[in-house]
Amino acid sequence: MQRLAVFIRESQTWSQAHRGTDLLRRVADALRQHLDIDAGMFVYRKRFIPNHFGQLDTRVRVYHAWGLCVPLEHLDSLLPQSPWYLGSSSFFCSQAWAPVSTLPSLWQHLFEQSDISYVGAWPLLDAYSRTICAMVLGSRSSRPADDEELLSLCASQISLVADLLVERRKAEDASRRDPLTGIFNRRGLLHFLPTVQQDAARMGATLIVGVLDVNAFKQINDQYGHARGDDVLLDVAQTLLSAIGESGIAARFGGDEFVFVRCVQGKTAEEVRQETIRQFIDKPYDVCVGCAAWNPDMEWQMCLDLADFRLYVGKGIQAGAEDGE
Repeated sequence: MQRLAVFIRESQTWSQAHRGTDLLRRVADALRQHLDIDAGMFVYRKRFIPNHFGQLDTRVRVYHAWGLCVPLEHLDSLLPQSPWYLGSSSFFCSQAWAPVSTLPSLWQHLFEQSDISYVGAWPLLDAYSRTICAMVLGSRSSRPADDEELLSLCASQISLVADLLVERRKAEDASRRDPLTGIFNRRGLLHFLPTVQQDAARMGATLIVGVLDVNAFKQINDQYGHARGDDVLLDVAQTLLSAIGESGIAARFGGDEFVFVRCVQGKTAEEVRQETIRQFIDKPYDVCVGCAAWNPDMEWQMCLDLADFRLYVGKGIQAGAEDGE
């Protein structure tokens, strides 16, 4: 079991992987280098961490294929005809080598094109022993007698590391979210800010930074109780997310202060401010919003401070208008 010992030693570094796809890349390298696996791929569905828009890509896809002479996109298109993915969340893994002649014709032809004679699939499991990934492997020649058991043990080791990575990613995601509203906190917004900047650059869009708070929020808490105040914060978060959609991100920075960043085209900061306020017109509470355009040569904190300043200028104007009534 010398090969298994080498494989396990290699796996001790895998906990440093930043995400599941990075882990699969490391596993693929180890299978090639230490177990002499000629070809392979991972049939996998991402499970738990949404992107900065709150979207989760749940498609089952092929990751980190090697030794096969076709692109990933083509492998993805053939998955409905594969013997390993059965639809929904179901996978089939024989945990045994078999001649490629036992595969559906499309897959048989694909592996034969790559000079692969034997194929087998081993499951990667979660903490509840559910298959989350089919590790499909190919070999140009017959394998040693103990190979199937060895690969089952390797799959178990990969599963353990993958589950540790899942728990770490869940903890990281929780640390970036406001526990009351579920939207990002300050840390989460700053983490995804470079991604939003990249989105804006790709679209040729302008970034607008906005600060929002609830008028007389302390009075709501004092008069109606903190439970009512929490309901208001939840509603603000959901309304803000709905207003922003896929054009940016929003976060609760603390108390009743919310910050958002939007990619816009053909709109000024003032137009975005008014557009945001209109989303709250029918609410049983009032909000105030300040916005500023984030120019490429402006530091983030400077832009945030400018939006915050405009919010308080707006509060003063609003208070003056109420006093004049």
